[in-house]
Amino acid sequence: MIKSALLCLVSSGCLATANAETTRNFSVGEAYSINSNELLYRETHCQSDDKLKRDVLYQSPDGESIAHKSIDYGNGFSTPSFKQTNFQTREETEVKVENNIVTLSFTNANRELTKKTIEKNAFSDLPMVIDAGFDAYIRENWDSLVSGEQQQFQFPLVTRSALIELQVSASNCSFESKNSQCFKLEMSNWFYRMLASPIELGYEPSQKRLIRYRGLSNIEGETGTGLDVDIRYYYDDMPLQACQSEGTASHG
Repeated sequence: MIKSALLCLVSSGCLATANAETTRNFSVGEAYSINSNELLYRETHCQSDDKLKRDVLYQSPDGESIAHKSIDYGNGFSTPSFKQTNFQTREETEVKVENNIVTLSFTNANRELTKKTIEKNAFSDLPMVIDAGFDAYIRENWDSLVSGEQQQFQFPLVTRSALIELQVSASNCSFESKNSQCFKLEMSNWFYRMLASPIELGYEPSQKRLIRYRGLSNIEGETGTGLDVDIRYYYDDMPLQACQSEGTASHG
């Protein structure tokens, strides 16, 4: 149950159709099972030229569309609005940010909608970080994190219509790497930390690019259970066809 608190925190992520004329392929992530090393799915990140919009297209190893996520960074790179639809479970998750107001919406498999509006700093003076905005937050606080400081922030847990507190700190990498900089993302509450496994984030330090994500995915398995994944991200020589495919619009 506590694990679900981190379910939506993948750098992947929601709905809105990629525009072939204004988007390009930014990166591709291959998600492997941490337990079996089996390839579970791929995620293609399509980014607009101004970097303010991103679509994430999720596909099974055989190319079937399993989820679609759209992200809008117009309100800030660490506090984007987003919408994600999981086609297998028929669930939709959405966060809208307008000025200082954050609206959380979750539609379950039975098409029942839960919605809640939260004021950004109504409950805490900690900064708010939303969904894939954790990547920008880490880069913005890179020097202090690498020097050993711990940072805390609020994170909207849409499925529970609540805010939780997370913390991030530099850590040793659990995977084999020559020069990666790793960070550990976990619940701030010590009791919850005992129940939920931390998420490991690996970065290429010279460009501060995320190259590894190890932890709970925002994509569920066919049985509706969370997937523990090891996602490896690639940024070079990405084919544009993936972002220009008309098939990505079919679920929009």
